[in-house]
Amino acid sequence: MQFLRFITSLLLAVLLLATVTAAAPAGENDGPFCPCPRNYDPVCGSNMVTYSNRCNYDCVRRDAERRGRSLNMLRSGPC
Repeated sequence: MQFLRFITSLLLAVLLLATVTAAAPAGENDGPFCPCPRNYDPVCGSNMVTYSNRCNYDCVRRDAERRGRSLNMLRSGPC
């Protein structure tokens, strides 16, 4: 009976860890979920990061504004 409780607790901990790590965004949109097309039309931000398209740049810019920072688009094309 104790072994069954241990296995159940272990499985719950693994599921919780998997849920937390799966919910963490990765890549250039390190912020809230922002659905963007996957087309490649690069733009260069003032932070010298090349974003794959204008939508991805706008998502990061909005997140920066929420944090009290600014981000401008320098030009179309890679940095």
